Amino acid sequence: MTVEAAPDLGAVISMDVEISALVSSADRRHHDQKRQYTIDMPKRAEPVVTKTAGQRAIEDIVERRRKVHDPDLEVLLRDDPADHPLTVIRYVLTRRRVPDWVLVGDVIDGLWVLAYVRRYCPHLPDEADRLEHELLELGCAKQIAMIRMAPPLNVRSRQAVEHRILRHRAAKLGLARNERAERAHRRSPTPSATSSAEAAWYDRHALPLWEAAGELVACRARFDHLLDDELAENLIGLRRAVREMQWPLTPDRYPTLREIGWWLEEILDALQAERYAAFREQLSDLLPRLTLLAEQQHEARFGS
Repeated sequence: MTVEAAPDLGAVISMDVEISALVSSADRRHHDQKRQYTIDMPKRAEPVVTKTAGQRAIEDIVERRRKVHDPDLEVLLRDDPADHPLTVIRYVLTRRRVPDWVLVGDVIDGLWVLAYVRRYCPHLPDEADRLEHELLELGCAKQIAMIRMAPPLNVRSRQAVEHRILRHRAAKLGLARNERAERAHRRSPTPSATSSAEAAWYDRHALPLWEAAGELVACRARFDHLLDDELAENLIGLRRAVREMQWPLTPDRYPTLREIGWWLEEILDALQAERYAAFREQLSDLLPRLTLLAEQQHEARFGS
């Protein structure tokens, strides 16, 4: 298919109660008055983690380890943990001869300690990023719900935590530091030629897909008051992909169409949440049209 000119889209562009109390203290921390948030939608919230809160997280890690008679605790206590917060995080990551419930609490408190380090302590950003990644991966290994790890990361959804993890994984693979690169690397078929089914689908539907995606992007400005930070960020990602698309259609444009499809899948999945009911209503017939296009594109690419 040859498209002579693209439409102008304008702006588109248990153990016992005591144990339970120790675990839950890490989750309650972000509700404590020691940690407040300033929220200015649709920008990211800027967290305020006080020194007192950061050191309390360190104390909770030490106390939790002491309660279960951690055999390695003397290593941590050789120096005052409050003066060596990064050492505390490294300890959590390397000394694991404790019950899983201890590690669960330690991961959450460790993320709070890291937020404290980023704000108040001299540190190397690359090291802080590496420790964050290792804490999050340990959290995943211990099956901690992602939403529980969100507050110390200054995000408010499971999806945002997942994106953070994917960005770290992309960096480790030597890819661009974003979740799209990691997801594309993991999902992509072998680097052989595009399947005839996918190419045939683009011949018929590339332009409708691009136009519908552009309509969705335009809704961000019109209905910004119905969005939260995470959905707004996904729409910004979709807008970037829509703007990158060039015409006429040729096979070297297919990766951009795949990126558009990936963002649509992410957004459509998120839109099922009840908090987006008002936004879904505003989308009207655009929503089923987008859903059909995204499903068809996925089937053309992967066969299911």
